[in-house]
Amino acid sequence: MKAIILARVSTEEQKLEWGSIPAQLRISREYAERKELKIGNEYQFDESSTKDQRKKFEIVINEIKASKEPIALVVETVDRLQRSFKESVMLDDLIKSWKLVLHFIRENLVIHKNSNSSEIQRWDLAVFVAKSYVLQLSDNVKRTIWDKRKKWEWAGPAPIWYINITL
Repeated sequence: MKAIILARVSTEEQKLEWGSIPAQLRISREYAERKELKIGNEYQFDESSTKDQRKKFEIVINEIKASKEPIALVVETVDRLQRSFKESVMLDDLIKSWKLVLHFIRENLVIHKNSNSSEIQRWDLAVFVAKSYVLQLSDNVKRTIWDKRKKWEWAGPAPIWYINITL
């Protein structure tokens, strides 16, 4: 089966500094080789999975839709693919039409047309946990900003005419 590898981080900074993309690609290539999948394209990008419009993600989906044969989408972990349920319906439609088989390496989970209820629930639960993580991050940021404002502190970098000093 032909495979597409997807490696994603949320920001350009993570892409440049953390080394996550090369690690995701290495793990995914090794997995594809073990499973005897023929690697076609590899997509690596920085794009938040919480955005309403995910242009780079849509490129991957369009390739899958255009393919005449089923595609194995290999991703290191569920949260690299999605952190909300909005993509689940579209992905599920592709799976049910035999256009897509999802391979989540870390979860040791393969989702295909004949996946049983337990496998589907594991996928849903992983998406739920990923979404929960994003929501908690948002809560933490809001709480920190609120606390700074209550103390009359500036929340963020100083305006351009001031000097940023870290203590």
